[in-house]
Amino acid sequence: MRAMVAAGAVAAALGVGVIAVGTGAFGLETHVFTRIECRSVMVKGGTVWHCDGESPEQLRANDAAVRRAELAALRAHREGSPPGEPRRRTALTFVDHDGRTDPPRVTATRLPGGERWIAHSSSVVGTGTGLLVLGGAVLAFQWRPVMGQRSTAKPSSTT
Repeated sequence: MRAMVAAGAVAAALGVGVIAVGTGAFGLETHVFTRIECRSVMVKGGTVWHCDGESPEQLRANDAAVRRAELAALRAHREGSPPGEPRRRTALTFVDHDGRTDPPRVTATRLPGGERWIAHSSSVVGTGTGLLVLGGAVLAFQWRPVMGQRSTAKPSSTT
């Protein structure tokens, strides 16, 4: 009985955590990413989408790098021109993708203490909701009153 209650509580807590990450709740670091580029990758069970995007800071830095590269190209006849910098991008997980066009922007939340960014998508929120409902159902089933069971508490007398 205690194991089922513990399992229900853990499932409900995980559900709340997944919903929090999937919606950016509880003060988690959340950014809107643009210039999304997704590519399909073949895996054993089918295909999955791997997506990258640029945060506002990366967007500014990358645009500044492009301007510097354009100026360097104008000065190409000089010796010692710095080589171009690679674009900085962030890997995004669970991006809703329709298979035809990349989304124009994605809002994502960073997991606490990590570098992984989880996109706010229906699959993440649906998974969290499922865990929360499952945990709640287990807790409700375990704490329901047993039919026909009487209280063994003794009545108190105040006389």
